Amino acid sequence: MSGVTEDRVREVLNGIVDPCSITAGVPAGMDDMGLISDIQVRDDEAGGRRVSVTFGLTDPTCMLLGSFANEARERLAGLPGVTGVDVTLDHDMEWTPDMLAPHYQERLAEHRAQRRRSLPLLAVTATGRAGDQ
Repeated sequence: MSGVTEDRVREVLNGIVDPCSITAGVPAGMDDMGLISDIQVRDDEAGGRRVSVTFGLTDPTCMLLGSFANEARERLAGLPGVTGVDVTLDHDMEWTPDMLAPHYQERLAEHRAQRRRSLPLLAVTATGRAGDQ
């Protein structure tokens, strides 16, 4: 029996980094981003395993759909014992930031706090308009 499990599939998919998370300064994979809505791993009756994955996007207009799907398919097909991979987009997923993995939320919050601490303080000055003291 192959060592392909749901946990292993999540681990592999988490290696696919969401570009938006890179822009935010804290790279995160598909699982940490909360993009995976379903994983099924089943026997294929020939001694192998067939993997089905359903995932969503942070924004329905994300142009990386094809890239995510292709990379997921390639990475999962490369696992020993996997004989087939089905990748489907979850059109009904409405991603929200609370779907981020808790440990990733903590890393992101700390990163943002560090960035805020490194910003220079801005002084508010009067504009000289009526009503300013």
